[in-house]
Amino acid sequence: MTKNKELETYFSLMLASGSTALYNFVQENELFKGYKVGVSFSAKDFADKHQYKMIPAEVLLNSLVSLGLLEKKNDQYELASVMELLSGNYKNLSAEYWAHLPTLLKTGTPFKRMDAVADSEKEYQVQVKSLEWMMTPCAELMVEMLAKTRADIKTKKDLEVLDVGAGSGVWGFNFLYQNKDAKATLADWPAVLVVAKATAERKGIKDRVTTIEGNFHESVWPEDKFHYATLGNVTHILTAEANKTLFKKIYKAMKPGGELVILDAYGEVPEGELARALYQMGLTIRTIQGRVFQPNELKPWLEEAGFKTFEFHSLNVVPRSMGMLVAKK
Repeated sequence: MTKNKELETYFSLMLASGSTALYNFVQENELFKGYKVGVSFSAKDFADKHQYKMIPAEVLLNSLVSLGLLEKKNDQYELASVMELLSGNYKNLSAEYWAHLPTLLKTGTPFKRMDAVADSEKEYQVQVKSLEWMMTPCAELMVEMLAKTRADIKTKKDLEVLDVGAGSGVWGFNFLYQNKDAKATLADWPAVLVVAKATAERKGIKDRVTTIEGNFHESVWPEDKFHYATLGNVTHILTAEANKTLFKKIYKAMKPGGELVILDAYGEVPEGELARALYQMGLTIRTIQGRVFQPNELKPWLEEAGFKTFEFHSLNVVPRSMGMLVAKK
């Protein structure tokens, strides 16, 4: 390891440690309880409310601006919109998962069993709204990249999209946003699809959305219907055999020449290396046997199902960990 690399590693760890310490201090002490996004306040207001000394209070606020938790204009501060998300399920940044790591290492017992059929609906129901927000940049870029070489995405009058393990519908809906005549069919658990239905209503696309509710391994789908299918963040919670079976089922549902887009944390953007590693660690903590299958592992299974040609693209947007494998029938 070179001296520069050593320094980069040291400062990266220092920044991560300091950022985490500041964030935890904010949440543990409920510093912004009662504050609203869009309502400004001064450093003096903040210091007086908490009975803090003015100079360290102002330095703290400026540090939180640098972290992206606050915004500052002139001498006024206000909460960044991300603080709304951080007041919900993701407030503690999944700290309880990481606290389970010693137990996992000693016993092999995961903190959750999100890949177990009996648990998956309940677990993903809690997470689906946040995942919609997190994956939107990737979903937008996915359709944008595909549309560069596939004119039908924006112009085809009867375009049909199947979104398997749809969750919030973020993958399938982005086809509909680009084509006013396209229709999407979402397959997932009923409780999970509640968010997708609400989004479809809010976006004015509910008349173009159909749902197939239940275990998508067992539910019945139409055959030879879909021009595109999406499988976003699903293959990593399935076994190899379950993936093979699912690929065959999707293949039957697609029109000749249709394309399946598989999205997962296997992008190749260098800036996403740490995100990919931590994602796999988190996956190990919260599943029985979940792991990110790489494109070279998925391709033989897709070929076995009947898919013929493939292309791969990294998605160079936040979180910079994602990639998409496109398989053509």
